[in-house]
Amino acid sequence: MKSIVITSENGLHARPASLIVNACSAFSSDIFLVKDGNKANARSIMNIMAMGIVKGDELKIEAEGDDAEAAEVKILEIIEASI
Repeated sequence: MKSIVITSENGLHARPASLIVNACSAFSSDIFLVKDGNKANARSIMNIMAMGIVKGDELKIEAEGDDAEAAEVKILEIIEASI
């Protein structure tokens, strides 16, 4: 599990959420974003947007499966590039 604190004034908005969803298609693992104990499927833009991720939130990336580590690293890279 990887974690990051969101520093962008815009939080995690639609564009990076879309990039996350698209990146998930390259992995077979189940990939989730976790905020305040709430878990969202990272393959669903609606689930990500419903989390209401704003500046200051700690976000955890959790993946389960054969390529879990690579999936977590890729999603973390997308989020870091967006904040």
